[in-house]
Amino acid sequence: MIDTTKGTSSNTQVPPSAAEADLAGSSVRELLASLSHIEDSLRSLPFLVASDGLMVVNPDVAPLLARQRMVVAQLRARRVSWRNGSVARPRQSSASWPRPPWS
Repeated sequence: MIDTTKGTSSNTQVPPSAAEADLAGSSVRELLASLSHIEDSLRSLPFLVASDGLMVVNPDVAPLLARQRMVVAQLRARRVSWRNGSVARPRQSSASWPRPPWS
């Protein structure tokens, strides 16, 4: 589990700028694998936990949700860039196959 307590040296949260830079260099396959891992982790954690007799949001859930949002944002940005790139240069016909007679 991720330690989210303040003032400890074992805090494993990644700063957002470092995490975004890490995601920008990842392939789409790595991003999808990371998203799958995050979702599996979220499924295994209870969303609410008891603290001082009250039910509160599990402190381990927040960093996972933040990471999930960053991965999804990166995937959406890639989708937009692919769509914009395909409009700028239309797809070329394949040189390995002859054109069909009806085209």
